[in-house]
Amino acid sequence: MTSYKVARRSFLRGCGGSAALMLPLLRSMEARAQGLPAPRRLLILHHCQGSPIDLWRPAATATTTSFTLPANSAPFAPLQSKMVMIDGLNLVTASLQSTNDGGQNTSEGGMVALMTGVPALGRVGQQDHCAGGPSIDQILLDHSPLLGGGLSPSPTKTPFGSLQLAADIRSSRDEVAPRVMSYRSPTGNADISQARQPLSPETQPLDAFKRLFGGTMPPGPAALARELSVLDFMRSDLSRLRTLAPASEKGHLDSHADAIQQLEAAICQSLSGGSSVCMTPAAPATYSPTSTGRQGPGSTEFTTLSGVDYYDPANPNNHPHQALGQAHLALIKAAFLCDLTRVVTFSWSSATSWVIFPGTFDGATLSGSPTSSPHYPALGSMDAGTIAWWTAIDRFYTQQSSLAIQSLAAATDIDGNTLLDNTVVVYVTELSRRWDHDQRNMPLAVFGGKNTGLKGGTFLKITDGLLSSQTGPANATGNRPFNDFWLALAAAFGVNLSTLGVAKQFTGPLAGVFG
Repeated sequence: MTSYKVARRSFLRGCGGSAALMLPLLRSMEARAQGLPAPRRLLILHHCQGSPIDLWRPAATATTTSFTLPANSAPFAPLQSKMVMIDGLNLVTASLQSTNDGGQNTSEGGMVALMTGVPALGRVGQQDHCAGGPSIDQILLDHSPLLGGGLSPSPTKTPFGSLQLAADIRSSRDEVAPRVMSYRSPTGNADISQARQPLSPETQPLDAFKRLFGGTMPPGPAALARELSVLDFMRSDLSRLRTLAPASEKGHLDSHADAIQQLEAAICQSLSGGSSVCMTPAAPATYSPTSTGRQGPGSTEFTTLSGVDYYDPANPNNHPHQALGQAHLALIKAAFLCDLTRVVTFSWSSATSWVIFPGTFDGATLSGSPTSSPHYPALGSMDAGTIAWWTAIDRFYTQQSSLAIQSLAAATDIDGNTLLDNTVVVYVTELSRRWDHDQRNMPLAVFGGKNTGLKGGTFLKITDGLLSSQTGPANATGNRPFNDFWLALAAAFGVNLSTLGVAKQFTGPLAGVFG
């Protein structure tokens, strides 16, 4: 084993720029050979503007394992045995500024409260609420012994602590709050817009690919030749050392030669299509912006950011927004399998989405029958046609997200189980519904396989809280703060987090999600 470790270190030194990729690949192969457990991962996946409650949650009025998913959550049916759907959580905002409440019942404030769970530092501009703490993904990254964070007690560290990706970031008034999921802890800067520490998401899959895989190890014969050349160099060094070493060292040198041979066999198996689960994916396409410059009808609803739309006027059958999002999600799967990172946040769009969709989408026609429209601005007047259009787009995001999670369930991890068996996926949104920005009974679905502890196949109906419900009799209570779920998630990743936010933002870890 000592000779193998020496050979391993020498090999990685010789890999140069590809060492960052080869290290997790070697860890993957070694863990598989030794029968070690696969690492745990966390993916938080965001879709905007809520979901129609009666088309999202099952009709059951109590917690059950026997339920049917209605139209907008039905795309998750193939994953139902690995899913917990939760109803009865309210998003509760707060602010350190006495002049506002942190954006309660707004998309912008909702996004910040959803991901950080603590009072905002305050508001700048119309609705740009400044995050007052780190986001939940960063809290778990720093404190979980399972997630490979650089500051964490995790015994192995990943090359990239966490990853932030988005299919689109265009937001109303270009505000930061609705287009960022992840934050580090704020600084003490008196300017709260500078004190917050957003981790801006990457929108181009090719740029994310280059960052993750470095462009140094393309798949196929070229990669194999490069890595074997490093081993050949190590053998030549060993041959020279044999001419200098005394006869008493022959056994040690023979052991080192055997270790190099073992390493060569493992790399040949991995890079020529063997059993390693870590493979460099093909480089994704570049997606050119379909909307640029100032977009929007007035002074309060506009964006100047560029983005890639679902609707392509030159080719109505081309949907670049969909393709771009799936390219990101494929990279996330590859990064998990190579143990490049174990923590990812992904958003289909900002909370105030400017992604352009056809005016008629999946059989629903937007009021006024326009050829196309940005997603968020069109939803200001929620007549029947507009509600149907919003519902169809929400269902589209569920369909696309389900495909990505099913891909995790079909991928083999280093322990022989599926990737989803070792991954928790949290599907979130910043509103419950669009037309009045209600934030009660927040749509929430959590996915994970057998090694995550998730109580899959459960509809969890919360009834023991003190907060009001969106439905039921007037003044009905029973709901709990959304942060109670984050506290339960923290425990599932080995983090003792008993509070999050001010008193009104939590009551305690939510039971019934993990067992």
